[in-house]
This record gives sequence, structure tokens and C-alpha cells, in this order.
Amino acid sequence: MKERLKKILSKFEREERPRLRLRRGDKLPLMMAVACIITATATYMILSGTAAYAKKLVALRAITPEIQDYELGNYSFEPVTTKRNILFSITNEEELCRVHVLSFDEDKHTLDISDIPPDTLVSCGGFEGTLAEAYETEVYAEIVSMALSLHLDGSMATDVETISDCINLLGGVKLTLDKEIKIGENILSKGKRTVMGSVAKIIFSDGQAYTDGDIDRITAYHNLLISLISTLKEKGAVEWVSLTLNLIVNKVETDMTVSEIIELINLLNRIQTENININLITIENSK
Repeated sequence: MKERLKKILSKFEREERPRLRLRRGDKLPLMMAVACIITATATYMILSGTAAYAKKLVALRAITPEIQDYELGNYSFEPVTTKRNILFSITNEEELCRVHVLSFDEDKHTLDISDIPPDTLVSCGGFEGTLAEAYETEVYAEIVSMALSLHLDGSMATDVETISDCINLLGGVKLTLDKEIKIGENILSKGKRTVMGSVAKIIFSDGQAYTDGDIDRITAYHNLLISLISTLKEKGAVEWVSLTLNLIVNKVETDMTVSEIIELINLLNRIQTENININLITIENSK
């Protein structure tokens, strides 16, 4: 009897399992294609980020959270489970110039982007200061999470140089300005144009627009950000990941896993440009 069972199992191994593997592979072409491209990337990112993330956890445990104060103040973490909230930060010359929370809704297929000025003052978990100052700590993501009373599923950070290089690799992004705007010594005329990395860098690095309260410059940035996301969608995940692979490996910091990155890519693919919304948010006040 044992010998007969062994023969049956051996036959199953030779004939059935290869077909099962093939059928499973056919069901997930996009997932497998993206996974093949970014597996090496994500592995590198995970290994390089492990030490930094461990430090953040140790530092966070050293803080005594003011949970009772939050409860008395009727603050609560967002209970909606269909959303994936990602903290996305951009620096300019190592200083924080853009802070975003990207909220992907899995059911509605929408993307809400909260744009928070870096000089916004926050007071939570024993920390008091601006978000720019919080960025210099080991628990920056945790501070943002507590300040917004919002659960974060992951965080990513890069700089304006990387954004500029990315846009060049994509062949530029389209931008429409309803009026002429001035950023420092640079003047951008109104109208439609294809923006390359050098101009995009000027707009992305304009964190001073928040302090100046210049709504036209902030709107120009929002339009450029939506256009960049739209361009990524048009290129397709496989193509844009291939183009920007080197930048992702060397210039983007994240605490996210391979599966989480693939999930975000798939969520982005299902979102239409008209379902992307950007909102300017202040937590308390700015300097």
C-alpha cells in the first residue's frame, strides 16, 4: 500500500503541480511582472532601512504618549479600513520642503493627497515644534501620525533632485498655468507646456510658498504633482519602474515591504486622474 501511494504522489508531482503553477501565474500577470522588476529593489531598501527603522521604534518607546490627553480631547484614529495612508516627504538640500499624506481608497478607487506645510506647528507625544523640526528626529512618522490622529501604513522620503531626475527619465510632464508666477528669480509664463526636470525642481522646492501664503504658487505645485502621477499611470507600472529603478534603489527611503509597494502600484493603476484630490491642510498654525 505504501509503495502504491508513493507512486501516485510521484505521478502528481510530475504531471499536476506544473499545471497548477502555470494556472496561478496566468491569473496575476501584472503582479508577477512588477514583482520581478522590483524584487531586487525592495530587498535592498528593506535591508538598508532596517537599522534606521529599528532606531525609530526604540526612540518612540522612550516617549510617553499623551494618550489620555487625546482621549479627553475627543481625538481618535481614523477607523476606515479601506484606506491606505502613506506619508510622503520631499527635502531640498536636506531640509524638509513638502509633506504629504497619500490616502488610497481601495473601494472607491480614489486618491486624496493632504499637503501639509513643513512649518506647521505640532504638539504631541512629548514633542513640540514644526514638522520640519520633527523630520530631524527618529520618530518623524509617528509624530505626524499622532498629530493628525491618523494611522499610517508606511512612509517614503526623497529629495527634489530625485524628483527632477525622475521627470527627465519620464520625458517630462505637462503643466498648465492660468497666470504668470514668480518663484525667487524665476518667472514662469502662463500657458501649456511640457516641464522637464530643471523647471520641476524649481516648483517642487518652493516650500516658501506656504510661508508667503501664495496660493498661485501652491496651486502650480498641486497641478504639477497631479500631472506627474497621471504620467506614471500613462507609462504603466512596468515601464516607469524600469525607467526609475536606479533612483528607487539609491534615492528613496522607505519602511515598506515588497508586498506593500506592489499593492500601492496596483491601487494607483485603478485610480482615474479626475479622482485625485489635493487639499492644503494645517494642523494648528504656522510660524
